[in-house]
Amino acid sequence: MKKSWAVPIVQASWSLATDITYATVPAWYNSTFRDLKCSLAIPKVRTPGQRYPLLIWVCGGAFKVMDKDVWWPQWMNFARQGCIVASVEYRTSNEAIFPGALMDVKAAIRFLKANAEMFSIDLDNVFIAGESAGGTLANLVGVYGNTREFDQGAHLDQSSSVQGVVDFYGGTDLTVPSGDRTNPLVAGAEENFIGIGDDFNAQAREASAALHVSEDTPPFLILHGDADEIVYLSQSETLYDALVQNGVPVSFYVFEGAGHGTDEFYQEPAMKLIWDFMISCTG
Repeated sequence: MKKSWAVPIVQASWSLATDITYATVPAWYNSTFRDLKCSLAIPKVRTPGQRYPLLIWVCGGAFKVMDKDVWWPQWMNFARQGCIVASVEYRTSNEAIFPGALMDVKAAIRFLKANAEMFSIDLDNVFIAGESAGGTLANLVGVYGNTREFDQGAHLDQSSSVQGVVDFYGGTDLTVPSGDRTNPLVAGAEENFIGIGDDFNAQAREASAALHVSEDTPPFLILHGDADEIVYLSQSETLYDALVQNGVPVSFYVFEGAGHGTDEFYQEPAMKLIWDFMISCTG
């Protein structure tokens, strides 16, 4: 069969650019170095001067493991709606204790902003989202966005602040148990992230986003399941209360019957919540 067919173009093609180095950090007991990578879903054809919002995604893994590319099947349709998505690598707790991972994520934000023209990023529409340990880091980026305390490395002329934060069941107050310590996924995770030492309590406070919310904190969207035993719902409730008390715009959705990292959070209605949140932050 031969047929002539005029196919209407209703959706532009997008590309997945993988393993882009955004920073180089110490490795192997500070004797060597390794590159930190990010991957981006970007328009296949980028017209000069055209800009797209950016959502930076931070994978979880109890601060012990992470894979920047494992969540791409969930984010590609979101990207095709017209939002660049960047998934970033960071050092896990066996490589660097707090604030190492936070410094990494902030370095990734600065790198992406410094290369906004190459990637077609709209600098006025930069957001961060993370799940579990990645949510903890996204929350910290939100509350520390306007400080330079954790900004180290290249592109220091760029800010690591964002226009909004999407928190998927992340930790917010590490001064208290954030989940069931008998669960092997939880046991020791926060202690390893913070680092055991005489200043543990002070470091735990510094690593607790809920304790550093201010009136300058950007808007938040919080998603959490009421059956989550890995990170208790109370963690998100603590963050929500702190945001409300400081007059920060926040929407908090409790997913009925959802556990930790379960499929409810990645359905189309949840993705629409994120899209609508981003639009609301930019008017």
